[in-house]
Amino acid sequence: MKTFAIVFTYPDGHTEEIEELFSDLKEAIEYGSNLLNQVHQTEEVKKEGKFDEEKSEANFAVVEIEDGNKKIIYASF
Repeated sequence: MKTFAIVFTYPDGHTEEIEELFSDLKEAIEYGSNLLNQVHQTEEVKKEGKFDEEKSEANFAVVEIEDGNKKIIYASF
């Protein structure tokens, strides 16, 4: 059975694998997109109009897990 995991990269560069697994690719992408929107909104508040060149854009990837094998099947960047 296939499951889908989300690997999220924050603007400060650290990466986190989200604990929740999904059985549907569409649900995983929707969850990642919602998280991405939340992070973008938080970063806008923090910036207060200032641009920090050391930070990158947040992004996420959906990883398909099947029989212990992992493969990136969607990337938001």
